Amino acid sequence: MKYTNTSRTLSLLAHALIVLAFGAFGLYFGAFVVPEYFGTNPTYFTQDLFSGAYLLYLELAVLGLSMAVISGYGLFYAVKGLINQRDDEPVVKSLTTLIVEGWAAGIFFLLQAVLFFDLTGNNGAESNLVFVIVMSLLIAIIFLIATNIPMVKLYDGKDQKPLLRGFIGGAMVFTCAIALEAGLSLLVNMANTTVNVWKQSEINCLLLTITLSNLAAFVLLLLAWLNKFKNGTKLPGFMAGGAVLAIAAGLIIYGLLTITWRDNGIHLNYALEEGKTYIFGGKDWGFGFPIMNLIVGAVTATLGGYIMLAAAKSGAELSKKA
Repeated sequence: MKYTNTSRTLSLLAHALIVLAFGAFGLYFGAFVVPEYFGTNPTYFTQDLFSGAYLLYLELAVLGLSMAVISGYGLFYAVKGLINQRDDEPVVKSLTTLIVEGWAAGIFFLLQAVLFFDLTGNNGAESNLVFVIVMSLLIAIIFLIATNIPMVKLYDGKDQKPLLRGFIGGAMVFTCAIALEAGLSLLVNMANTTVNVWKQSEINCLLLTITLSNLAAFVLLLLAWLNKFKNGTKLPGFMAGGAVLAIAAGLIIYGLLTITWRDNGIHLNYALEEGKTYIFGGKDWGFGFPIMNLIVGAVTATLGGYIMLAAAKSGAELSKKA
């Protein structure tokens, strides 16, 4: 028995707290705020909270639901590890889940710095974007460093396939949550007859882009996760790389559409009351967001290509050894 009762208990408590905390606001934003945002009364569930753009609410819903689901998986194995003190495998899976969550938090704040900075930096009022970007970068670095230390200790010199499968599983949950929430918003917006048709069609195109790109990524990641690296990393590696390319394509298309419809305030989209109906619009914040979509999309596409090349290389090396 490598892991003490203290580490097993701490893992259990950490996952339990994450499930409760993130599950609460993930359920609220994911089940009520985001689906209703393009409904007949968009501010019904947010009038006592804060005024935010659709993408900000979508972020919170996805983060809350995904972290709760991932930690629920980790909590299951934490309980198993606490019950059977002689078995270390459940504890490793539970700790691996915490590592995946640490990386997810780091990537979340990194995206806040490079892509979604104006959702909080210019959320309804002029604010200091530099402060938002710098603080988000610092928090992202802290999360990534704090996560990498236990990751190295846990997997240094050992089989890293469980760690890779954990990352694939975490990405799978996030893409599923994004596709689900954006898909629900799309259906509600299509059924809403109180908004202008031209505005509704443009929002539908953007929501459809988010939904389809993440749905394609989710399917590929699910197949990779179910594969369990039975015949090496080549096939799941190709699937994971394809999923990253699907997300990259979605980012690039979204950026191009946002540039095309820049004057309509699509990105910082607020529900504005006009009489007894609602219109959707926002202040034009320039080309910052769409251009960063293109840049992040290009970098993500490069990452996806690298993953596929690495998978092909690992497959070739495996064939030589055989």
